[in-house]
Amino acid sequence: MKNIVIITISALGLTACGSNQGVKTTILDATVKSPQTKTAQSENKVKKISQLEMELPSTFVATNADYQTEPLAPNSLMIGYLIDGYKPTDNQLKEMTHVVISFLRAIDYSGEITMTSGWENIDEIVASAHANNVKVIISFGGGEFKVTSELMAVKANRSNLIKNIITFIKEHNLDGFDCDWEPSWIDDKAEMEAINNVITNHYITFIKEFRNALDTEFGKGNKTFSAAILNGNSIWYSSKKQIAHFPQNGWWNYLDWVSLMNYDNDLGSKHATFESVFGLEGSVAYWTNFGIPKAKVVTGVPYYARAGWGPAEWLFYNEVININPSIPETVDFIKYKKNNLDEKEYGFNGTATVTKKVAEGKRLNLPGIMFWQLAGDLPVDHEKSLLKAMSKEFKK
Repeated sequence: MKNIVIITISALGLTACGSNQGVKTTILDATVKSPQTKTAQSENKVKKISQLEMELPSTFVATNADYQTEPLAPNSLMIGYLIDGYKPTDNQLKEMTHVVISFLRAIDYSGEITMTSGWENIDEIVASAHANNVKVIISFGGGEFKVTSELMAVKANRSNLIKNIITFIKEHNLDGFDCDWEPSWIDDKAEMEAINNVITNHYITFIKEFRNALDTEFGKGNKTFSAAILNGNSIWYSSKKQIAHFPQNGWWNYLDWVSLMNYDNDLGSKHATFESVFGLEGSVAYWTNFGIPKAKVVTGVPYYARAGWGPAEWLFYNEVININPSIPETVDFIKYKKNNLDEKEYGFNGTATVTKKVAEGKRLNLPGIMFWQLAGDLPVDHEKSLLKAMSKEFKK
């Protein structure tokens, strides 16, 4: 018997605001408008608009007996993320195997979808990439997107979301889907935990159902399915409370690869270091001990510098080089006073570090590496271009 929980929603609305990363979705209370008296309006506010059948948390644990993907060749993936309609040059495309267009998002809990701003040129970018033998993937979610239980725990809404994504892939001739479903950070920690528990409770259900839909529509192995996850798995709610929201229930078996977002793990010179990825207590060690096979692990590199958690406390890598053009390739931080902020230490990855990361991934026979995001790099013919340095080591 299917376990469900009936919840009642008395009012629901939606607002969206644009930002550098895309559209942020927030559920708000809505008032039923009426030309009646204030008393009648108040009565209308509490009218039940809809009921949702909300599934209980999944108890399913997947193994490779439930699903197996085709093995990836070691050192076969060089993946660049794109935002805000950024169009790579032909020279940049020649140094990559895949580009990931970010982001596709749900408009509301019913599963209707839209792109974040700037992607009116999506078909042009797909055509340009394909002309250079580069595959194009669509990414769903992103760091500012809140995935709610009303969307993912309700079968009808989740199914509608999956159907709409499959249609989007067909319409835009895309080669794969990347699930960037991330924990959220908000001031209200109780609300934050409730939102993030959706990952714990329903991630594997969405992953399994989407894989089935993808294979049914396009045939097994004809479209890739990947996910982006955090550098680590512990979300702190206080100095005494942390939760590992990504569940240890085998969801990775349905994925071709898992991209580790090996950045925003720390600040200044500690940001995105080699040791934080490949050290004994680094990201690769954590996630492989968690259960993800090394043969599916794609590491990540930032094309930006991080100094703090505020919205302005970062710099693109190309800005760093413009600030200090003669910075040695082995130095991965600068001290800089940005705008009206105090002087801070901005940590990044220079050409020596990204080369070392690519080389270590090759030594470990990992399938490849990805970076966030291409607009932060210098032109690919520049001597300090990160993509140029990574590609040179990748092709050795």
